[in-house]
Amino acid sequence: MGDSINCREAHARLHDYLKQELTPELAEEVRAHLEKCRPCFKEARFEQSFLVMLATTSRKTSCPGKLREKILTALRAEMERG
Repeated sequence: MGDSINCREAHARLHDYLKQELTPELAEEVRAHLEKCRPCFKEARFEQSFLVMLATTSRKTSCPGKLREKILTALRAEMERG
């Protein structure tokens, strides 16, 4: 493994890290940084909580049927125009 990453690099990779979309090597670098850096760890914990809340909320929310039909009608009309 190369040099450890700094806060700016960890921040830039945080979302991909939380979504498990990094290579194992990059994920390890971010994890190692989060273990050493309290401010980045706290930010990562907040971001993870936010992503969990967002996923939970999005499963509970749906568009009302009439609104969904209006949107679909408008999209179909737009596609036919252009």
